[in-house]
Amino acid sequence: MYSDLFEREVPRLGFGCMRLPEGLNGEYIEEECQEMFDWAMSHGINYFDSAWHYIENQQMIGKCLAKYPRESYILVGKLCFTDGTLETRELAREAFEKELSDARTDYMDLELMHTLGSPGSLERCDREDMWGLMRALKESGRAKHIGFSFHSTPDHLERILSEHPEMEVVQIQANYYDHNTHGAYQNGGSIEIYEICKKYGKPIIIMEPVKGGNLALVDTHEDIKGMFAKADAKQSPAAWALRYAASLDGVVTVLSGMSDLRQMKENHRILMEDYKPLTEDEKKMLTEAAHLIESKGPVGCTACHYCTDKGCPAGIDIPAVLNSLNMLHQYRNLRGARFRFYNAAVGEGKSRPASCIDCASCETECPQHLSIRDLIHEADERLFAGENYDIWANHE
Repeated sequence: MYSDLFEREVPRLGFGCMRLPEGLNGEYIEEECQEMFDWAMSHGINYFDSAWHYIENQQMIGKCLAKYPRESYILVGKLCFTDGTLETRELAREAFEKELSDARTDYMDLELMHTLGSPGSLERCDREDMWGLMRALKESGRAKHIGFSFHSTPDHLERILSEHPEMEVVQIQANYYDHNTHGAYQNGGSIEIYEICKKYGKPIIIMEPVKGGNLALVDTHEDIKGMFAKADAKQSPAAWALRYAASLDGVVTVLSGMSDLRQMKENHRILMEDYKPLTEDEKKMLTEAAHLIESKGPVGCTACHYCTDKGCPAGIDIPAVLNSLNMLHQYRNLRGARFRFYNAAVGEGKSRPASCIDCASCETECPQHLSIRDLIHEADERLFAGENYDIWANHE
């Protein structure tokens, strides 16, 4: 598709490079990575999305693209300003220089401020004038274009775009589930975030079109499987999700974090070889599918945090734990649910539901009147697999 942003053709499918092929030791498999980049370049997938804090990832990108003329591909970098990362403007500038060095390039086609709206990010960007740094990178030509990836609420996005019109593009999470349900990522504001981008006339880059792979698994539910088959038996669940994202107006490219050549070939077929925008009837069907998926979740938690505002005595992140239980039921994705549970409840500074002291203060505050204690213990019983559990080694 043509993009005024880059003044050139941009592939409908972008290569999200966070999940390159890895061996058992966690190191990238260079031969497989090179094979993927070569296939991508020979089949029109020349948009590569990376980030400063991926580090070894950008070094592998630099290796794999070294043999290609620099003008033949679009390279995107990101600088992360959340808590504990780039604390000062000088550190951010040094990180950008490392990005260029690792990727073996003199410039980025697009440099993004990463995860804006996450805790501490906007405050740090204002305090250190990271906005001025981004403008300087563009003025120097070392970043041809600038923008940001967004992970927060509509009011934060409205503030950024009203105060910083120099930001040229926004990268957002968008998929048919988050756009059509109240329990969506970004505090239920996914569709509002998309509409605000359009309101300000910003080109949009889509990430998480398959919701971290979860929307590829929804046909494990027979009613949803039947709905998809009735609409078009040849379309996979992942194809429906990818086509939804690509059909949104104002989208520059749809990113997919592909980790093997098989995935790349399948996504290329869906979004480039055989691509068809969704019809109005197909959009209605996906709205119905989203509501069905939402109904599979046993927990009506809206993440209002009333249960934790006064402080859980045991320090349990109740909404996050309940969210992991919903993932298990909605997508039957044990690995993903365990990953989410471990992020919320296991490790230094975190509390498992097993530490609950049974005070019931959470249930007293819950406007949904949930049996929180029973639910968090169910999550613990079904998702905890030992303190030293290696979540990435589990393929159940």
